[in-house]
Amino acid sequence: MKVCLLVLLSLTMAWAWPDHHEHHHHHDHGAAYVVKTHGDLIRFRNVCTERVHADEEDIAKYKKWDFPDNEKTRCYIRCVFEHFGFFDEVTGFDVHKVHEQLAGSKGEQVDHTDDTHQKVANCADSNEQKSDACTWAYRGAMCFMGANLQLVQHSVKV
Repeated sequence: MKVCLLVLLSLTMAWAWPDHHEHHHHHDHGAAYVVKTHGDLIRFRNVCTERVHADEEDIAKYKKWDFPDNEKTRCYIRCVFEHFGFFDEVTGFDVHKVHEQLAGSKGEQVDHTDDTHQKVANCADSNEQKSDACTWAYRGAMCFMGANLQLVQHSVKV
């Protein structure tokens, strides 16, 4: 189970942060999304653990896919999702990019009308609760991880 969670977190991390040279809007479906690699994930993890001042205990938990519901962890998840291009605090989740990361890793055209897309969309709420951005990103990530664990296991190699 811990390995499954680690794979899921890795994918989650791989989703979250756009490359520094990307300046396009997170919901720009006209631009092709570049599926992130395991190396990108590692880079994003390092940036985000520094950004939220995660200590060794926090980092050990994150590597085991243990994401306690606290401010530091919520902001860590937000950071990773932002790096992957999956989330921004104004527009929220980019369901297409999340789906591209999951399904696109197979090198096939992604069908945004399939069940996987719907599962992702079901977790990508529009923040009706008016939560802060970290809580919003965390809530979506936890929903997504719970709903798509098997898919995540196949899309990211840890």
